[in-house]
Amino acid sequence: MTHVFFSNKSRVSFLAVLFLCLLPLSAIAGPKTDENFVTTKVVAGTWQRTQTAFANVKARQQAVIGLPFSARITVLMAEPGARVKKGDVLANFDAPQLRQHLALWHQKRIEFSLATKRLQVLRQSEKSHTVTRREVTLGEIAVAQAEGEARMAWETLASDLDLLNIVANAKDLEQKMAKAGVGSLMAELGQLRAPFSGLVTKRWSAIGEQLASNKPILELEALDRVYVDVGVTEAQLAFWKNGETSWKTDHQSGALKALDGVPLYDQDSGLWQIRFEAENPELSLRDNAWVEAQHKGEPQSVYWVPASAIVARNGKTWCIVQAKDGKAGAVSVRAGSADGKGRIPVLSGLKEGDLVVTQGAYELLYRDIKELIRFVD
Repeated sequence: MTHVFFSNKSRVSFLAVLFLCLLPLSAIAGPKTDENFVTTKVVAGTWQRTQTAFANVKARQQAVIGLPFSARITVLMAEPGARVKKGDVLANFDAPQLRQHLALWHQKRIEFSLATKRLQVLRQSEKSHTVTRREVTLGEIAVAQAEGEARMAWETLASDLDLLNIVANAKDLEQKMAKAGVGSLMAELGQLRAPFSGLVTKRWSAIGEQLASNKPILELEALDRVYVDVGVTEAQLAFWKNGETSWKTDHQSGALKALDGVPLYDQDSGLWQIRFEAENPELSLRDNAWVEAQHKGEPQSVYWVPASAIVARNGKTWCIVQAKDGKAGAVSVRAGSADGKGRIPVLSGLKEGDLVVTQGAYELLYRDIKELIRFVD
């Protein structure tokens, strides 16, 4: 049998600790006293729980702009940092392929027009019996052939225009050629235009450079509205579903609007990505920039107390409340985070009008325990 012997000092220390463990909570943390306390009256109000997270900005639309065929850049009208609107001219170019296809279509149109006029003459001559039916038939065949060749030439040119995102029809181009000529029309078609409104972020080519097909010329980003992807943990997903969300940097801030769709899991970060949209009229948010996102939950009723009235002990939060008879006692409360103005919201444990001790609350809660610890030591 093993015997354990205690010295007098150890026995006293052991009994003191045992006494401390057996004391009721009210005896330890709820001192009853008639002292004069500095108190504040509990005020009812509302509070929004707040969480912050890192967020990554994504351009709503992004394009590296080039030409679908070999060309030489003759004029560059947009430099990095320039804001452009959809349809604005970014550059002028000279493309042999486009010039050849336009010239071919123009030639085939002339041939079709001449064949049509000749057929009209042949039909008039047939009525006066100066030509045979066979000659008229050959004229009709020539018209059909010329029309087919003109149509094929147009389809080739239209394919080039489609690659350049130019919306045009044959009739409009015919009128322009009739008024200003082929050279003027070629200069108009040899313009590289912005496919959407945005910001020029990079220039890849120089004036006079001969470019191979699909070589980049400019990079354009649509930044008037941007996507903002916020990364949160799985436990935070439900909280971020409802409420108010905003973004901020050191100098600016703005609202975020949640987009429809389910969050996506990012394996690299282990976070769930929630996509928001932000208005960005000053273009202060750039693609791939990092900002701080802040989310405020739905407003809830709380009771506001000064931060000095809250004391934490044994994993719980307490307030010292003064009763009507002047005595004070510890009350367990559930508190939220401070509001930055020296106040803390209490979600439960208090009621409006309660008097909470705001000076010496920590000492009052711990006073009796300190005496026992001093005795044990």
